[in-house]
Amino acid sequence: MRITIARYAGFCFGVRRAIDITFKVRQKNPRKKIYTLGQIIHNPQVIEALKKRGIGIVHDIDDDRLKAGNIAIVRAHGIAPDKKQILEERGVEVIDAACPMVLKVQSIIKKASKNADLVVIAGDKDHPEMDAHLGIAGEKGVAVENAEDAQSLPRVRRISVVAQTTFDVAIYRDIVSVLREKCEVLDVADTICRSTVDRQSEVRDLAKDHDVFIVIGGKDSANTKRLAEIAAKENRQVIRVEDPQQLKDATIPQASQVAVIAGASTPHWVIEECIEVLKSTHTHAGIENAVLNFLSATPLLPSLGSLGVAMASLVFCGQGYSWNALLTVFFLALASTGPHRNLRQWPLWAVSTGVATSLGLLSAGLTGGLLVIGISLLRPLIDVGGVTDYLRSVSGLVIFLLISIITPLSLVGSSIAPGIFILAAYTATHYLGVEILLGLKNMERDAIIGRMSLARYIHEEHSIMLLEYAIMGLALVLFLSFPLKIAPALAYGLLPPLFFLAKGIDFYHEQVIFDNRMYTIYIQSLWAIVPAMGLLWRFTMM
Repeated sequence: MRITIARYAGFCFGVRRAIDITFKVRQKNPRKKIYTLGQIIHNPQVIEALKKRGIGIVHDIDDDRLKAGNIAIVRAHGIAPDKKQILEERGVEVIDAACPMVLKVQSIIKKASKNADLVVIAGDKDHPEMDAHLGIAGEKGVAVENAEDAQSLPRVRRISVVAQTTFDVAIYRDIVSVLREKCEVLDVADTICRSTVDRQSEVRDLAKDHDVFIVIGGKDSANTKRLAEIAAKENRQVIRVEDPQQLKDATIPQASQVAVIAGASTPHWVIEECIEVLKSTHTHAGIENAVLNFLSATPLLPSLGSLGVAMASLVFCGQGYSWNALLTVFFLALASTGPHRNLRQWPLWAVSTGVATSLGLLSAGLTGGLLVIGISLLRPLIDVGGVTDYLRSVSGLVIFLLISIITPLSLVGSSIAPGIFILAAYTATHYLGVEILLGLKNMERDAIIGRMSLARYIHEEHSIMLLEYAIMGLALVLFLSFPLKIAPALAYGLLPPLFFLAKGIDFYHEQVIFDNRMYTIYIQSLWAIVPAMGLLWRFTMM
């Protein structure tokens, strides 16, 4: 089975904006009653998350729950002006989260209604966006779904035509062709969202060499339905699912060429979970999934990074490698780094702490053992202390520095050289860079479930800019540190991880969607470069 993930899949700009506005309104108004005017987007996972955050849904502006002082949020599809005015006159605070593209269409309709004899709006007549557009057009507005509807329109002097932002490009083109024969002057507006055009074009391209399409999205999502229809027209097997569980019952031949596509209202994490389920159905997926789960869910890779930084700290301070001290660091990191602890991981903490303590006693006697025990207790205190997520990232960095730099130097009784501060800066940049990149990748999920990651706390744009500047500045410092005799040549070995860390930013910018475990492994595996450089130094320079 070969699986191809559509490049244009998941939340579009307008949907992401609507969700962000909705949760920010809840955050700023924790005690007010908040309702969305219809489903904010057509996606069951998001709607369920809204319910958990105390955000209700009303489907009619006459709903008794919409009282003075309450907040009504206009969904991405927009709202008719008369309905918005009625709510405001009743004292309801209206927050407009309509997609900017929808607002642009409404602006075109408003202008067209002054000049044209007929304003034709191509789209699904029952779609909420169409209701908003017809409210703008007034008496001149008419909705058409296909060329047959357009054919039944009367002949007039001037017609203006726009389309629902998620309408089928090919059908809109057919409607426009018919309308040219219905008037003397035809004003055609290109109002189908670029994201919609790209998605529909991609489905047609994928249909050339794929025989099965997995279409992920809410059953009420018009754009998701449209993608499924396009794939079906290409005579391809189409499997529509709303969540990963539904894929488990799907029958897909092992020799299939599978394309995974998703609507504009489908969260990225749902797509990734569906891909995981899809891969697990592959005949040879057992070992691959076991490896991916192990590497993404255990602290092995960060522990290797801690070992590498410990090796560098000894070199930066003019010390040889003490394998007792380095192994102490590795097992202490195994106990105290990595993902949030659950009950199954506590045995790993206990065993790793025991091994690290024994090695610490061998390295530096009672002092070394007490140091290891003291540091190993910090992580459990954080895990059970209810520390917020962004503070967990900062406190995790402090623990990582204690394990990777302070512990090895203390165990060998080394003094601190000036270059160690450059190493500490590198470690902080690498550690927080990993936290930011993982936070950016999970930004949608975190926003919906209310998790305040470091990336969300700093804000998306600011965190990217801060990380980019930190990487560039630190790379320059590392490059100059050896010629200026501040640090040994091993400083150059810290440059490759920074380069690949910057590549992780590119992945985010490009909105690359793939198995979330693989992304986590890619980011965390950059730590493994550091001990590799340490070993290279050991065999070539020492």
